[in-house]
Amino acid sequence: MTSLPTFFQEPVCSYSLGEQPVPAHDPADLERLERLLPETAHHLGTRDTQEYALAYAERYQGDVMHLEHEWEFLAAAQLRAWQQEKYEVVIRLTTALAYPAGRRANLAEAEQVLQVGIEACRCLSDTQHLASFLNRQGGLMIARGHYYQGQQLWSTGVQLAESTGSLPVLWEPLASFVYSADILGSYGAARQFIELLHDAQRNADPESLTAALFIRGFFARISQNPDQAYEDLSACLQLLLAGTRSTCLSPLQQLFSIVVQAELARVQGHYTRAQAYTETALSLAHVYGDHYTLGILLIDQVIFTYHQDQFADTRVAFLHLRELAQRVETPYFLERSHFFEGHLIENARTQPVQPKLLAVLQTPTGLHEPLSTRETEVLQLVAEGLPNREIAKQLVITPSTVKKHLEHIYAKLDTHNRTSAIVRARALNMLA
Repeated sequence: MTSLPTFFQEPVCSYSLGEQPVPAHDPADLERLERLLPETAHHLGTRDTQEYALAYAERYQGDVMHLEHEWEFLAAAQLRAWQQEKYEVVIRLTTALAYPAGRRANLAEAEQVLQVGIEACRCLSDTQHLASFLNRQGGLMIARGHYYQGQQLWSTGVQLAESTGSLPVLWEPLASFVYSADILGSYGAARQFIELLHDAQRNADPESLTAALFIRGFFARISQNPDQAYEDLSACLQLLLAGTRSTCLSPLQQLFSIVVQAELARVQGHYTRAQAYTETALSLAHVYGDHYTLGILLIDQVIFTYHQDQFADTRVAFLHLRELAQRVETPYFLERSHFFEGHLIENARTQPVQPKLLAVLQTPTGLHEPLSTRETEVLQLVAEGLPNREIAKQLVITPSTVKKHLEHIYAKLDTHNRTSAIVRARALNMLA
């Protein structure tokens, strides 16, 4: 591994949030938390919001649903702690917020929360938490389409973790096994990475190794190496189950366990069993996982079922992926969705055994009605990067009229924002 950049070796406490005000807490927040944490209310004997935020974060550590429900309250407490230079409190709250970060509709907001935690780690020279937050931040940047920056942060996090003698960043939060697989990108890279983990096992926890074994097993399967895939996936499952003999699986661990078993069933050629596990994994990912994990599982499902000639299952996975791509700000999902759409329609036209698939793909994806000349002009200027005010100036209309045109464009293209509308229009060759 290369040496760490100096920027990550020395504490730097110059990060500024500008003039961003500290949000005021609603008294109702404390009343709600007192009901959720009655034992804590008695123990604290105070109505200090920061103390309640810490108690809540630690009580529901790893519980994605509870943490997501109180995101605004916890994020406000984190910001207040940062401005009060209580860096240890910032780190504790960021550790909790890292779990639901990937479920936010606005990933830039989630990145901001993680960035505050990263700066607090630098101030206290806390390498272990810094590695974990950088790992998570890198994953979120990749989800937003900032691939190079995301990979750089992820790699730096791994280097920092290696310097401490363990790599728990692969497991906490567990969804990072998906980002890790995407960043490594090949069987060769996965093999090298697992050697790194074996070398780090002197002090590392076995849970990190389970994630790495899964990654190598996954790449072995798609590289047509079923024996190696079966060996890695079986070892991964054994390690995972061995670590839970004295405790119950968390929801995220359950998700991971089911994904591993789905991969094993695929390797063994048990399609029905693989489908059952996959459907369960997708349900859990929808409830507990982040958007990126759900999307990657859907992409894998589209590819796997298509190669197995199970086109009805391909259709279901594809439609779910397309809906997700229109709902969240992840360019990769939009790209994959439109790629699959074009490929499946073209293949369906040339394969007489797939007329039903062609009908399903064409019906929901065709335009409900064509764009008007003015709507086309607006869409073209949007694609060129112009804001509404500039578009209005060029077309000599009001910004509110531009906004109304965009609403009609979104409805006709079956999209929900500017990015997805541009991608959809390009896929249909509607832009110059």
